[in-house]
Amino acid sequence: MIETSICRTTEDLAALREEWEALERPGESYYTSHRFVSAWWESYRHAPGYRLHVVLVRQEGQLVGVGPFAFRPEKREGQPVTVLRWASHGDYMAALHARGEGVANPKTVSGLIFDELQRVVDDDEAQVVQLTGIPSESDFAWHIRTSQQHHQRLAFLIENPWIDLREPYAVPSHARKYRGKLEREHEVHLHTFAGDEHGILDRIAEVHRAEKNHLVEARGRSERHSLYDDDRRTEHIRQVFTTTDDALTFAYLDSADPAIGRVLGYRTVFRDGRRLLSWNSAYLPELERYRLGKVLQLAILEHVTQHDLADEFDLGAGKYPWKFEWTPHQRPTYRYLLKPPRPAPPKPAPAKPATGKDASPALAQKPPAKKPAAPKPPPAPEAPPGPTAAQLAAQSQPRWRRAVRRGARAAIARMPAPAAAQAKRVARTRRLRREVSVWYVPHPDDESIFMGGSIAALPDHRHVLVLLTAGEGSQAIHSLRRRLGQDIGLEEFVAARDREFVAAVQRLGVDPADVYRAGLPDGALSEDAVLAVIRRHARRHPRAAHRTMSYLDPHTDHATAGRALRRAHREGLVRDAGFYLPVPQVVDERADRVTLSEAARAAKKAALAEYRLWDPEQGRYAIGRRSVSELVTYHHRTPDERVHGPDLD
Repeated sequence: MIETSICRTTEDLAALREEWEALERPGESYYTSHRFVSAWWESYRHAPGYRLHVVLVRQEGQLVGVGPFAFRPEKREGQPVTVLRWASHGDYMAALHARGEGVANPKTVSGLIFDELQRVVDDDEAQVVQLTGIPSESDFAWHIRTSQQHHQRLAFLIENPWIDLREPYAVPSHARKYRGKLEREHEVHLHTFAGDEHGILDRIAEVHRAEKNHLVEARGRSERHSLYDDDRRTEHIRQVFTTTDDALTFAYLDSADPAIGRVLGYRTVFRDGRRLLSWNSAYLPELERYRLGKVLQLAILEHVTQHDLADEFDLGAGKYPWKFEWTPHQRPTYRYLLKPPRPAPPKPAPAKPATGKDASPALAQKPPAKKPAAPKPPPAPEAPPGPTAAQLAAQSQPRWRRAVRRGARAAIARMPAPAAAQAKRVARTRRLRREVSVWYVPHPDDESIFMGGSIAALPDHRHVLVLLTAGEGSQAIHSLRRRLGQDIGLEEFVAARDREFVAAVQRLGVDPADVYRAGLPDGALSEDAVLAVIRRHARRHPRAAHRTMSYLDPHTDHATAGRALRRAHREGLVRDAGFYLPVPQVVDERADRVTLSEAARAAKKAALAEYRLWDPEQGRYAIGRRSVSELVTYHHRTPDERVHGPDLD
């Protein structure tokens, strides 16, 4: 007899230790091991909204499967939701199951776990189930791939490069030269620290913060952060450092005494059998010119092989070029996403085609068609004696409108009670009425060059960016190979373009959760394929404004996207369609010039700067500037944008 149950309490989790550890296999399940999950839960169990939800599968009373999950509070599309995720953090995450004669096979165990995940969504205990880091070779991933019900919810996530220490490994060029230079000019000593020996955790945290501050201030890398700034994440790792023997830190110090030496650079790994899992690294910015990350990695590998500490060194998630300088091996991981089906929105009535001058207003700010009136907010509860609503509107309106717009809760708190209640109602209504703009971007960099100012000019809108192609057809790959003096694969080239795109759209104020990738072929867009993409987003956002490049654009992909949106407008799929001209390649005075504030111009310039960033060690190759240098330079100097409606011929 096989049955499932749920572990929800800290006490029950602790009681499972012996049974759980019997299912663990070194090299396969470190981040979902009992000790690692327990350390995570000890750090997060008092966090608001976090609830333990460990799925247990038993066969004749014997534990044969564990799915370690937890409910977490998050926001999706600006609304609070409950998400079921792993009760852990890490690069490799999978359910555990028993093996052996007479034991239920892994597919049966995984199937029961997925039945529970489906039940959680069906019963609305969670609005989303999102599981990341599932190893491609795991039984858990195999079950999803072979399931008619679940396989479409599995998507590729990222590569994890790893070094096989049982065979000769590659040493990047100049690594030994930089090490010699470092040792000649500085006193450095390699030390290893087990756990929190000599208080190493707090010492390396200072180095990581210093590196983060340098990247943000000196290089404008605003996306960089330090995990040590998150108290709960730090407490989780402190639990691992102090309650297990798993953490091993390799560090260069400026002293032979490990207790007092200054940490110059470090890399921490977790020991999982004969496998070392890289967790975190950093070095002092003042030593950047010595390529300390590369030099330290060489010293670590020499130490590990000399003392026979491991057979594998896993470099962690992310296909950065510096990692593949050491190894050709990589393990892909997947993401699983389960959400309830969305109800079909009401079909909008066909819109009457616009004519005359009204067909081409400043579309970034004003829709060409009148939108349906938004529902009125519910009546306010009876207020205590005081000014009437009309008096409040006349006396306090500018004050509470500014407070709502800026999110100034303190200002609202200082208002008289009736005015504060009015302000809060307006704030709630504004959230419900938040306008949506959907931007169809043919290639990475088009959004910043031709539309970036218009996106940044509407900070109160929700911006949905749909990247139609990954830009794999760019000829910039050839000049980049010459600049690097080595080959760069198409996969890494595309990933580098995507890194630029992600950084740029964040500069424009776009929520990463609102970025979608259509995966259409670069250089071979078809009108029907783009129309299908538009149709999907029109169903999701029935009253949204839709924007893309002009159908008058000389670039084939741009014009195809424009024709598809124009067709969607004529067929009544969308009511509000706008088309951006490729200034300065095409200038048509009939199109409206977009008026940009200083803040919008600054945001556009910051986004363009992401396409000019050269930092090969971080996988940033300034591909946008290399691909369309004149356009990036022109718009950085003159952020001019022009937009027209669907009737411009």
